[in-house]
Amino acid sequence: MVDSKWLARRSIWSGTLTFGLVSIPVSLFSAVRPRDTKMHLLDETGVPLSRRYYCPADGRKLSDDEMVRGYATGNSGFITVEDDELEGLQPEKSGDIDLREFVPLGSIPTLYFNKPYFLFPAGKSVKAYRLLVLVLQDEEKAGIATFVMRDREYLVAILARQGVLWAETLHFAEELRGQDQLDMPEMQKDGDQVRVMTETISAMTDDHLPEEYMRDRYDQRLNELVAEKRKRGKDLIETERLEEEAGEEQVDLMKMLKERLMEEEAA
Repeated sequence: MVDSKWLARRSIWSGTLTFGLVSIPVSLFSAVRPRDTKMHLLDETGVPLSRRYYCPADGRKLSDDEMVRGYATGNSGFITVEDDELEGLQPEKSGDIDLREFVPLGSIPTLYFNKPYFLFPAGKSVKAYRLLVLVLQDEEKAGIATFVMRDREYLVAILARQGVLWAETLHFAEELRGQDQLDMPEMQKDGDQVRVMTETISAMTDDHLPEEYMRDRYDQRLNELVAEKRKRGKDLIETERLEEEAGEEQVDLMKMLKERLMEEEAA
């Protein structure tokens, strides 16, 4: 049984997915888990180091009220911007994911995709949620929407995958470099070379992406190194436990969502 209170505590945003006359209460969860491997900078006695700002002109440590934000003008100058001015530029807070239009799924260039999130149905919105999933999957379409989270406006694509809704944040066009910025030589097509390349790719083609490629081998080797050193008591610095932010509980959100949908369907 999926605990709705647990979901409310763990969601990073809650609101309503709206389009036309349709409103679907939803909760947003990150689909990317935080990395398990955490490195810290320490002094020789094991005390964690902290970051401080210094003025390079005189080496003086600066306090918060001595620092201002500056927008680089491009000619070695800066325009200072005050905090209240930045606050005036922030988007109006809203509890809606405002779905503006639908587009063919394949029309969104993959370069625009940034970070994936799960969209869970909230309240009694499961039937409308399921219907949207079904139509998006059958029509192979994606919704283009905007919403505000933590004082920032995001552009997102609303997708249906594996029977659930996803929200993929999208890069804005000005964040991406165009191909015209690359000085690529003109392609000379050679029949034999094309044939050899085609045969090579065909021989190396698999029906699916092997799972072994989806694992971070460096991260795995680092964890093995640390475990081996800990076992031997090598390079171990005894110190007080480092204070860390509570990480997201390692649970399978996709599994939880599917279980909830099955429970609602059976009810």
